[in-house]
Amino acid sequence: MKDTTSPLGKGKVTHDNLFNIQGNFVNVVVANAVAWGIPPADVAALVAERAIYEPLYHKCQNMNSRTRADVAAHKLAAEQYLKKLRLFWNKWIEDGDMPAQEKLLLGGDLLDTEPTPSCKIELTPYVNLKPAASGVIEVRSQTEKDATRVSMLAIADGIECRYTIVPKGEMPPGEPADCKNTLNSKKASVIIYCGPGNTGETFWGFFRWVNLTNPENSGSWSKGLQIVIE
Repeated sequence: MKDTTSPLGKGKVTHDNLFNIQGNFVNVVVANAVAWGIPPADVAALVAERAIYEPLYHKCQNMNSRTRADVAAHKLAAEQYLKKLRLFWNKWIEDGDMPAQEKLLLGGDLLDTEPTPSCKIELTPYVNLKPAASGVIEVRSQTEKDATRVSMLAIADGIECRYTIVPKGEMPPGEPADCKNTLNSKKASVIIYCGPGNTGETFWGFFRWVNLTNPENSGSWSKGLQIVIE
């Protein structure tokens, strides 16, 4: 069962830090190979790869004397070495049954198996409504009342709007549950199409930040907002 992350994972290793990572890795493997049940032939092959890579690395550190051929040889050796280090990790470390704390000696990290914590959203969005032609309503949500840019709350996955179109002379909805339409958006800026046939009528909407992973953590509804459809 996988319980640690590899020190050789993608995105973790560059030419600048491979030298230090591999040095610790090989030293620890050599010191613990017998206890970990790693065959001598596999350890010897790893040490032999190190013997090819390290002289080329040192040679390329001298910017005054290195040649293009030296740089190219180092790059090729580093790529081949890293590939073999990863294969070694997969075969003898990741799929092995050694305790996680021993794997950490090689420079890895404990695998995070806990879900990302979430919390109840306490804030309501600040929403600006702007009518456009042909029955379009532009919705711009913000985390700060006087901000000039739209923004999404960090702990929210999106914004939810419950809305209805109120004909002239009729009563507006008293709460979100009274609205006929629901819209969810993962963006803080969204367009609602009311249709040109509703020009002159009133858009009424309630808005809240939502947590799509844990809906019970979604925020409270805003007060009802209205605007005349153009």
